[in-house]
Amino acid sequence: MRMVGITTSNDFAAGLRLAGVQCFVIRDPDKIKEKIKEISKDPEVGILNVTDDVYKIAKNELTEILNTQDLPLVVKVPGVE
Repeated sequence: MRMVGITTSNDFAAGLRLAGVQCFVIRDPDKIKEKIKEISKDPEVGILNVTDDVYKIAKNELTEILNTQDLPLVVKVPGVE
């Protein structure tokens, strides 16, 4: 199982990448939602880390994942702010 991160911060992404986590830096709200849907369909992803700002943008999509799927586990982490 893989761990993946989505953030709007280059600094946060660098930290995750140093830990060996694949991370996407996306700032466009529509592309964030699209990437979350794509990741949710990948059977290899076990954990999806999102920062607070990404969670606010895609709250409905992430809630849907939490309510209907066992994996990926969605983890909301504080951003660098």
